[in-house]
Amino acid sequence: MQAIEFDAVIQNQAIPLPIPAMLPAGQTVRVILMYEPERHTDQARSHDPILDLARHPRVLAGFRPLSRDEVHER
Repeated sequence: MQAIEFDAVIQNQAIPLPIPAMLPAGQTVRVILMYEPERHTDQARSHDPILDLARHPRVLAGFRPLSRDEVHER
């Protein structure tokens, strides 16, 4: 068995093989995937505007949420 080691960036849920590793279709291979887990912080996840709004709701002067009865009337 031969081993080829390379670094790659996942693209569309696939790992592109470098040219020396091009293998014929149907070739049996063994794959070992090693990666560094990304560290998630609030800043890294803050790109979602819905979550941003949930974390930091906007305060509007004079705003009064509907009561339960008012909601069900509609």
